[in-house]
Amino acid sequence: MHFKNFIFDLGGVILDINMQKALDGFAALGLTQSELRFDKGETADLMHRYQLGHFATDEFCRLVAAKCNPGTTPKQVASAWNSICLGIPERKLNAIKALKQRANVYLLSNTNDLHWQYCLDHWFNAGGNRCEDFFNQVFLSQDLHLEKPSAEIFEYVTKTIGAVRGTEVSGDITSDTIFLDDNIDNVNAAKNCGIQAVQITPDFDWFDYLKALN
Repeated sequence: MHFKNFIFDLGGVILDINMQKALDGFAALGLTQSELRFDKGETADLMHRYQLGHFATDEFCRLVAAKCNPGTTPKQVASAWNSICLGIPERKLNAIKALKQRANVYLLSNTNDLHWQYCLDHWFNAGGNRCEDFFNQVFLSQDLHLEKPSAEIFEYVTKTIGAVRGTEVSGDITSDTIFLDDNIDNVNAAKNCGIQAVQITPDFDWFDYLKALN
């Protein structure tokens, strides 16, 4: 199947991440045990709202620092939060850059300014790279004030890039667009929006998968 548009998630697909490292970092700063989780609690709510662009980075770091040990600085909070970002293998960077030579490549991520700037500084805008070498356009939850798996964010992205939506045939969506994400809820939401989608798991080599597609 030939695709015109490829939409990538960031964390867990392009960027290698480890959520536990951030939890360990915040624990070292004195965040209480009840707040050391990403699904509920006041700190989790701050992170979620920051991801939706409701806070500037300085305010987010200040608010989290206030929940940690006395004397914790916003810079320490930023460092702990960015410890999630392990790296982007050169193999992935090269594969995406090569793919962009023959198709449209987009990024759709639930992320925040700290993580995005970290990725720009260390990979997408580093070592002679430019972000536009990898992506035709970037769609971030912090900018759109929307997040996956909401139908609204997929509607917005597909309309913006002019994706041709299709119908399901033998388990596949007959569309000119494919979405790659590690979260099955996001994958299903993309399919419901009429584009093909695949879940990326640790044992799934999307390099070879893309070669077979295009």
